[in-house]
Amino acid sequence: MKEETRNYVKLLAMASTMGISMVLALVIAIVIGYYLDKWFQTSPVFFLIFMVLGIVAGFRNIYVIMKRTEKDIK
Repeated sequence: MKEETRNYVKLLAMASTMGISMVLALVIAIVIGYYLDKWFQTSPVFFLIFMVLGIVAGFRNIYVIMKRTEKDIK
């Protein structure tokens, strides 16, 4: 496989990993918040808290992936 093609495949894998990481962090956090709201009967409180935490976790995951990729390039 050519070096240029290998680099494109690595970039595609990194982009898909970032997307999956962001979505999974958000979905898991929202599900936890939803069920906590259902359990404690507090309508949107835990849902909103965990949604924000999921967004923060997703961006943190993207940051970690970018740093790892930057380290691999050097």
